[in-house]
Amino acid sequence: MKKLIYIAIRYPRIWSYGLTRIKNKPKTIYLTFDDGPNHIITEKVLNILKNYNAKASFFCKGKNAVIYSDIIDKIKADGHMIGNHSYSHYNAFKVANKKWLKDISIKSPVRDSHFFRPPYGRILPWQYYKLKKIYKIILWDVMTYDYREDNTIEKINSIIRKNVRDGSIIVFHDTITAASKMLPALNDTLKYYIDLGYKFDKIHI
Repeated sequence: MKKLIYIAIRYPRIWSYGLTRIKNKPKTIYLTFDDGPNHIITEKVLNILKNYNAKASFFCKGKNAVIYSDIIDKIKADGHMIGNHSYSHYNAFKVANKKWLKDISIKSPVRDSHFFRPPYGRILPWQYYKLKKIYKIILWDVMTYDYREDNTIEKINSIIRKNVRDGSIIVFHDTITAASKMLPALNDTLKYYIDLGYKFDKIHI
């Protein structure tokens, strides 16, 4: 077990169990937001999305969704997708398999979503094969790293513009930690790609 986890950490690409990009979707981008909801930041994200008539997908932590169930209702009312991002945000490589799987099934407003994103993008093969019977596992092909203290808005914009393709799934974080860089970069991304003729849709496969 330890050896398998070491290999997974050392060579993460061979463990990409999940959807990283939605193909055959010309001029379409999929914005996703992890680790919310937050009563301040998520509302700001919703307002920006509304300004651009854009749809997105929110992968919410169950414990946050319980606290801010009113924000979950607003996300739904605005026509966005809500996915399960586990209850406690455990790292699959650092906790027992049984504990990790049990955490995902804890009752919350997001538990019964059809979509799941593993915390940190880490999921082991036996976990994937169990969960794929219940959820569509959603990963990404563009990580913004908006949560990193050493990152800047300019770097985030550069990452996005260098890596986005038709059907790309972009990860932002609607958290206090990421907000100062995430919100301006989100606005920049929407304006830049809409001006190029792209649309932003929620995941609904």
